Amino acid sequence: MITKCPGQDTQFWGPDDIYSAECPNCGNWVEFFKDDIRRRCKKCGHMFINPRLNLGCARWCQYADQCVGVMGKEEFKEIIVAGMKGFYGDDKAEIDQALNVLGFAEEIMEKENGHPQVVIAAATLYAIGIDESGKKARKGEPPDREKFPVVRDILERSGAKEEVIEEVCRILEGHENPGKEDTVNSRIVHDAYQLCRRKKESEGENKADVKKSIHGRFLTATGKEMAESFAL
Repeated sequence: MITKCPGQDTQFWGPDDIYSAECPNCGNWVEFFKDDIRRRCKKCGHMFINPRLNLGCARWCQYADQCVGVMGKEEFKEIIVAGMKGFYGDDKAEIDQALNVLGFAEEIMEKENGHPQVVIAAATLYAIGIDESGKKARKGEPPDREKFPVVRDILERSGAKEEVIEEVCRILEGHENPGKEDTVNSRIVHDAYQLCRRKKESEGENKADVKKSIHGRFLTATGKEMAESFAL
């Protein structure tokens, strides 16, 4: 009788389930087991996420709590950010943009009480979702086709539950259909994205012009306050 997750039992493992990954800080090779979320480099001490991590089985496995049940917000964020960086590769501008949106979203979330996993994932993957929506529109794909395949793949690999994945996708879809998804989480992500844009636009403006330009543009009190602060 199986009493623990088969994926964690090494007797079921193959030769590719133990591998080495290059430390992003110093280039040293670090050995990973396939179920490691992260490991510390013995050479420089840098802790980094498993680049081949796939916790998709946690979405259905009855033993999921044994490997992801205690995963905290920061670990989840690292996995999502790693997926985003993997998608963009060497495109530093896009990576920085996504991290800026995430930073604003986390700051708003502290005061607006959003769902950490939903907000973190939707904010980090927002631009990817917009890009996927645009490609579908240009290709004229039917509306019933599964939306946001890249976003879904990253989320499934993180072990996120189906309800989290679906809410994230609804938030991303709301970029093209404002008002379709109106929740505290969608408002937080919307304002984080607007803050990222507004910060660039506000350079050189005085406070009066900033207040005038943000009227009706933000959906949370915290987001509005942060936007107004850019001209101080």
